[in-house]
Amino acid sequence: MQTRALFHKWLLPMLLLNTLLAACGTQAPAANPTAATGALVPVVAVSELTKGVNRLAFGVLKDGTPINDPNLTLDLTLFYLDGAEPTTPQGTAQAMYRGDGLPFGVYVGYADLPQAGGWGVEVRMPQEGAEPQISRIRLDVLNQPQAPAIGTAAIPIDNLTVKEQPDLAQLTSDPQPDGDLYQLTVAEALAAKKPFLVAFSTPGYCQTAVCGPNMLVIKKLKDQLQAQMNFIHVEVYPFPFNESFQNQRRVPAMAQWNLRTEPWTFLVDANGVIQARYEGGITFSELEPALAQLAAGQPVQLLPTN
Repeated sequence: MQTRALFHKWLLPMLLLNTLLAACGTQAPAANPTAATGALVPVVAVSELTKGVNRLAFGVLKDGTPINDPNLTLDLTLFYLDGAEPTTPQGTAQAMYRGDGLPFGVYVGYADLPQAGGWGVEVRMPQEGAEPQISRIRLDVLNQPQAPAIGTAAIPIDNLTVKEQPDLAQLTSDPQPDGDLYQLTVAEALAAKKPFLVAFSTPGYCQTAVCGPNMLVIKKLKDQLQAQMNFIHVEVYPFPFNESFQNQRRVPAMAQWNLRTEPWTFLVDANGVIQARYEGGITFSELEPALAQLAAGQPVQLLPTN
């Protein structure tokens, strides 16, 4: 029963998000003539794409319900719709299953989108014993990001820590808080000249049901890598959390980083440059290789190497 509740907690905001995105011309599924009973329908699970390397995350619906199929992969073909040859493929990618520990499947691939404007992605979903199912989705790519982008400087902020509020129950809505995540402000982490992860999320009031699972992944990686890098959690709502959530009153850090959705997770190198960013659900299998590179002082390799 709890899992079903989590599914619906995610599904309704996601469907609402796509309705809103379609209304404002951002990312929405194109008309899909194959969306019959039992058909798989991919849904873009990020709120913004920007010129450059992007994490393309999808959920997949079947009969209106998110699926969690670890055997499914999404083959992506990209088209630049605003260019001179809108039907000529501009690249390919594969979105792999990243749903371990999440209440629904997330399928993630990386692609370089070098131009702002309208892009199309053809999503091919192989089916055992049947023809692949194909959907086409329009993506609107921003020239300038709203949330801090890869390759830009992390924004120094004075988020609340145990120094100002020793009671963890007033620092985070996480029912099992880890005090190590509330020792540093982002400004202090930047001054330390040491790589760090910063997560903006609200485990107790998450609109996408993934903040809690994300925190489990972050805590596990923190236990492995805290000697090499720092870890910071910034709660989305100020205490008292329920009252702030009801009134949609967010901590100043959300506006300072220009974050309109949650959760977001950023990897920042020792020079204060954002090496990777993740909107929505994250898993150990996706994050661990990137953090190992960051902790070793290496550039985080997001695009697959051939």
